[in-house]
Amino acid sequence: MDPITIIVIVAGLLFAGVAYFIEDAFDKMLNPIFRLVGLKSSTGPLEIIAEHNDQFIELTIINNGKGKAMLAAVQVVGENGKKEFPVPCTSKIEAKEEVAEKKEKEVRKHFLSEKIDQGSQKKVYLNSAKLDGCDLKSLSVLDMDGKHWSVTIK
Repeated sequence: MDPITIIVIVAGLLFAGVAYFIEDAFDKMLNPIFRLVGLKSSTGPLEIIAEHNDQFIELTIINNGKGKAMLAAVQVVGENGKKEFPVPCTSKIEAKEEVAEKKEKEVRKHFLSEKIDQGSQKKVYLNSAKLDGCDLKSLSVLDMDGKHWSVTIK
């Protein structure tokens, strides 16, 4: 390959990367404004069903809304009344094990970055041992708009 072809390919890749990040930034800045004037629907409604096991709690999050749902965290009230945010694991095996702090950050970032399409569902697993003493009736999921979605426990 000649140098000009390489330069054109690299420049095209750089342009595509910059365009992607600019589009994402504008999307994050303008979505709240669009929602206020009704041009874009907000997240939800979300239906969340929890199945409790001795080793883990399986959350099935179903997006019944008109657009993609972006989740922020799983929240529960601890035994002292303080809000706690358990690690939302992607598999049963991961939820059963002790999650290292570095791995915990990666798991949380993955939870934040994953969007749930309209009519789709997502499964999340929580370690039951870490939730001992917590009020499972207070279990909820927060979306990126700060709205709480309560969990139905089976």
